[in-house]
Amino acid sequence: MSDATPTVEDRLAQALYERMHARGEDLPDAAEGLGLAAEEIEAARDRLVRLRLLNPDTHTTVDAAAALARSLASSHRALDNLVEQHVMTASLARNYIGLGYVDSSDTRIEFHERKDGATVLQQRIDELAELSRYEVMGMHPPTAWSRENMIDADARSARAISRGVRVRSLNAQSMLTDPGMREHLRARAAIGVEVRAAPVIPARMLIYDRRIAIIQADPGDLSRGAVLIHGHNIVLTLAALYDYCWLLASEPEDVPGSADRTTLTAQQRAVLRLLATGAKDDAIARGLGVSTRTVTRLVGELTTMLGAGSRFQAGVRAARLGWLD
Repeated sequence: MSDATPTVEDRLAQALYERMHARGEDLPDAAEGLGLAAEEIEAARDRLVRLRLLNPDTHTTVDAAAALARSLASSHRALDNLVEQHVMTASLARNYIGLGYVDSSDTRIEFHERKDGATVLQQRIDELAELSRYEVMGMHPPTAWSRENMIDADARSARAISRGVRVRSLNAQSMLTDPGMREHLRARAAIGVEVRAAPVIPARMLIYDRRIAIIQADPGDLSRGAVLIHGHNIVLTLAALYDYCWLLASEPEDVPGSADRTTLTAQQRAVLRLLATGAKDDAIARGLGVSTRTVTRLVGELTTMLGAGSRFQAGVRAARLGWLD
């Protein structure tokens, strides 16, 4: 048995529900009869709607027993879905994981020092790009690309794509603050490279056919060289990490010119966080201690900045861009 004391919000919601249900009053009349302030009315209304005791469209009460029955039915459906997911996960782990894997004895590691082995490493990159059969995955942290590097990368990608190879390029969002780099990525997309951008890129990495990977030896120091890994089992794990980062990344056109959030104020970031939860302007205004008109203006500015079609999309897009961290 719970000894939890009802909150003020609960007590107000209970009093409002009891008066409406017992007297058949609508919400405004019941609230006026109880002498509730505007903030108290909204808090109680939201509480009753969440408990399914108030129809949000008609503002009429719902029988508590009926609301409980609906809640239980919903919980049962959620439980059924959870059980189904559990069964599917168990089936995947039991019957499919391991199919098509090669023995770990094929694992081999090469280390290429940057100082003396840059030419050899570049040769290996060219060879692997030419030998790729179906997929090349690239992950690129912030770096200064020379024009020669760009031309070479585009040529390798174009040759691979002409053979039917899927080429993906995952780049740091901060690189898109450079108009030249943004144009370069736009040109790569034009030749068929799939391009996305993420707030954080953990390491420089290239993966070929999910069997061979080249990783920067020290994420903080490019001069330390690179490690080349042969081995299906190990590289599959790296490819899974890449796929996860790719899933959370954004299309380049969705990344504003200032991808590092330096143009955002603390107030704008606070509004974005609340937008991502689906909060309305008046609720955001109360939370920030500003007027609703101010919030409406900020929402309009942020929606335009993010190129979003709705306030909720602006919040979601800001989350994907890493602006809410």
